[in-house]
Amino acid sequence: MTGRTNDEPGRRAPTAGTTVTQESAPSVHPAAPAPGLVLAWCPAGLAVHDRARVGGSELTVGRAPTAAWCIPDERLSRAHFAVRLHGDRFLARDLGSRNGTFADGARLEAPRELEPGAVLRAGECVFVLERDLAVLAAPGERPEYGIAGRFHGPPLVRRLRLAAHTGRHVLLHGETGAGKELAARAVHELLARAGRAGPFVAHNAARFAGEDDAVSSLFGVVKGAFTGVETRAGALEQAAGGTLFLDEVHNLPARVQRSLLRFAEDGVCQRVGESTGRRLDVRLILGTNVPLDEAVADGRLAHDLVARLQPVAVPPLRERRADVPGILVAVLQRVLGGLGHDAAPVLAALDARVAERLLRHDYRRANTRELEALAALVGARLAVGEPPAAALRGALDETLPAAAPGGRDAVADPASVPAATSSYERHRAEIVAAYREVDGNLTRLEETLEARGIRCSRRWLAVFLERWGVRTRRRAGD
Repeated sequence: MTGRTNDEPGRRAPTAGTTVTQESAPSVHPAAPAPGLVLAWCPAGLAVHDRARVGGSELTVGRAPTAAWCIPDERLSRAHFAVRLHGDRFLARDLGSRNGTFADGARLEAPRELEPGAVLRAGECVFVLERDLAVLAAPGERPEYGIAGRFHGPPLVRRLRLAAHTGRHVLLHGETGAGKELAARAVHELLARAGRAGPFVAHNAARFAGEDDAVSSLFGVVKGAFTGVETRAGALEQAAGGTLFLDEVHNLPARVQRSLLRFAEDGVCQRVGESTGRRLDVRLILGTNVPLDEAVADGRLAHDLVARLQPVAVPPLRERRADVPGILVAVLQRVLGGLGHDAAPVLAALDARVAERLLRHDYRRANTRELEALAALVGARLAVGEPPAAALRGALDETLPAAAPGGRDAVADPASVPAATSSYERHRAEIVAAYREVDGNLTRLEETLEARGIRCSRRWLAVFLERWGVRTRRRAGD
C-alpha cells in the first residue's frame, strides 16, 4: 500500500512522537508554481510526509533526523539523495548512498538534470518530481466518489463539483480510458446528494448504427414511425430526473447534435413520429476523446452545442503520474474482487521496483484501461494457480513492457535524433500517406498509425509534416 499522507515537511523533519500539524490548503493558488517532490510509493505503515517543496537550495532526503526530509525507511541511507531547482528543471544527485538512487530507471552516477514528471527511486520509496505542488490535493485530503489518487483525484472532484453546481450541462473531454465515465458517475452522485433521485443512463454514440438509430435511441420513437418499429422511450426519458452520459459525442451526425442542442436549451424531448414533446428534467453529460478546438474546427462537434456546456478536462494518467500506484490498488481490488480472488496477497507483492515500473509507463494507448487489462490478467494467472507475486510480475511483463533505463516509456523528442535514425524519418512515406487518408486530421492520424504499429505523437507529427512541406503551420486566427 502507499504511504500515509500527513503534511508538507519543513526544512527539518519532526522527531518521533512530535505532533504534525496539517497546513490548510491555500484558497487561491499562487501565480508562480511551487515545484516539489512527492512520495508516490513507500512501504505500508510509514507515517511520513508525502511531499516537499524544492527550491534553489538542495532538499536532502534520507533516514537521518538531520535530513530535510526524513523518511524512516531502513533501505534509505542517512543522507541518500538531494534535489534542487535548476532553471525550469530539477538537478538530482546521489549522496553516496548504500543502495543507490535511480532516476527514470537509471542509477545516478553523477548529478543529472530531470524534467517535471521524472521518477526517482531510493530505498523502498518512489518519488515523482512535480511542476507545481499547489495544484495537488491539500495534505490529508482524501479521494472520494470513486476517483482514486490522493494527489490529483481530489482536485478533479473539485472541478466536477463546480460543474455540477453550475446548473449547466457538462462536457467531459480527455483521452480514451482517462476515466470520463467514472467522472460522469461522480457528477451524478454529486447531483444525487443535492436531491436528484433519478437514474444514471450511459450510452456510447459510436455504437449507433446511423442517424435514425441515434435519434430514436436518444429521443424515443412511436409505432409506425419506421417499418416494424414499436413505441419505445429513448435514453432521455429513461434518464428522467437523473443523468444521461453520452460518450464519444463527436460521432453523432450534425443533425442529432442540433437536436441535443435544442433539448439542452428547452428541455423538451420529442419522440420520432410525435407532433408534440414532453418536458424532461435531465442533466446531460457529454464526453469526447478528441481535443475540443480540433473537434469544433473540423466540424465533428457543433460549436453551438459546445458553447452550451460546462467543459471539464479529465487528464491522462501521464499527467497524474504520482497517482498511478493508488489507482492500480483500487483497480486490483475491484477487478480481483469481481473475479472472486483476494486482492491482499497481490497488493503485498507491490514493491518499489513494481511501483517504479508503473510510474514510468506512458499509458498513451488506453490510460486506466491498461491497468484494468493488467488486473484482469493477474486474475487469470491466479485462476490457473500462479502465486500472487508471479501473477503480478507476469501480467506486468505482458501488458506494460519495461521502459529503457534513463527515460520513461514515452514518445521521445525526435528533433534531437539524427534524421537517419529518427522513427519519423524512417516512416516518412507511411506517415504522409496516412495523413492524406485522414484528410489532415492529426488525432485520427495518430490513431491510424498506432493501429499500424507506428507510434507517434500529434505534436511531433505536426512538426515533421511542416518540416516536410506537407502541412502548413496553423496560426491563431486562421
